[in-house]
Formats: sequence, C-alpha cells, structure tokens
Amino acid sequence: MGHLGKLQLPEIVTSSSVWFNKYAITLAAFVVWMAFFDTHSIVNQFRLNKAIAKLETEKANYEDALEKALLDRKSIESDLEKYAREKYLFHKDNEEIILFK
Repeated sequence: MGHLGKLQLPEIVTSSSVWFNKYAITLAAFVVWMAFFDTHSIVNQFRLNKAIAKLETEKANYEDALEKALLDRKSIESDLEKYAREKYLFHKDNEEIILFK
C-alpha cells in the first residue's frame, strides 16, 4: 500500500486550454486557407502583381512604338518621296543607288 500513495493521477486538461486550442487550430486553419486556397490568396496576388508588371512593361513598349510611328507619319506627310527613297530605297529607272555604311 505504500506504493499507491506515490502514484500520481494524470493531469486533467483544463477547460481554458481546450478553448485556446480550438481557437488556435481554427485561426491556423483560417490563415492557411486564406494564404493558399482562397481566390484572393497570397499566391494568386503574387501572380497577379507579376502579370500587371509585365503588362505595364508591354504598355510602355507599345507607347514608344506608337510615338515612333507618329513621327514616321509626320515625315511621310511632309515629304513622301524623300521617305520612300530613304526607307525603302526607291529610285527612278535612270538613277543608281550608292549605300554608305
């Protein structure tokens, strides 16, 4: 009977730690869901930001090309013959073309 006095019963989990664990597990599940599985997840936001950056770069390139095209249009309108001779190497039948590099 001397040994029975030394035995200790397992500690009973208190109700406050059970509530804390339920809330912690729920919060962790919510964070994981929002981070990876939701429509507006962090992964999707990263992909969308990357796509936006790519599209903004393309937009800048197209704006530069448009500006160049508008300048070409002005030069065509001002002197069509000069533009055709310089850009497309047009010449009259009795003329020779000499190109310098």
